[in-house]
Amino acid sequence: MAKKVLTATNAQYFMPQVGKAIRDILKQGKNVVVEFKEHKAKRSLAQNKLLWVWNQEIANHFRDHFGQENSSEDVHEVFVRKKFGVKVIQAGNEEPIIVRKRTRKLNTKEFSEYLNWVEQYCAEYLELMLPQPDDLYTLAIYGDANNVSH
Repeated sequence: MAKKVLTATNAQYFMPQVGKAIRDILKQGKNVVVEFKEHKAKRSLAQNKLLWVWNQEIANHFRDHFGQENSSEDVHEVFVRKKFGVKVIQAGNEEPIIVRKRTRKLNTKEFSEYLNWVEQYCAEYLELMLPQPDDLYTLAIYGDANNVSH
């Protein structure tokens, strides 16, 4: 059986299916593992899109004000490292490598907090007011009230 996210709205529908799936496996003489944990939605498409709009704006700002040619990917790398730091991994005799947190693994709440941090950092330290495209900004920062996974 696939993973299911149960909500107050759909639990009544899915609970009989979950029970049947468990009974079917037990009838085959197999053991079943049931795990309960809070569902945390991964970053939303709106959040990701806003971040890359902002990364490009920041890259443009660096070019216009500091004469630095940076890509939006360069900006992303710098800001993620600045916010979350890095980790040095040593594997046996191999050369140590430096890795950073992956924003794709942030849930919607964590990603929203990261976007707020980027916006504040740019305003305070770069004197850059990032654009806030109406629908995109609202969806990215506050989420979709109709989407139960937020």
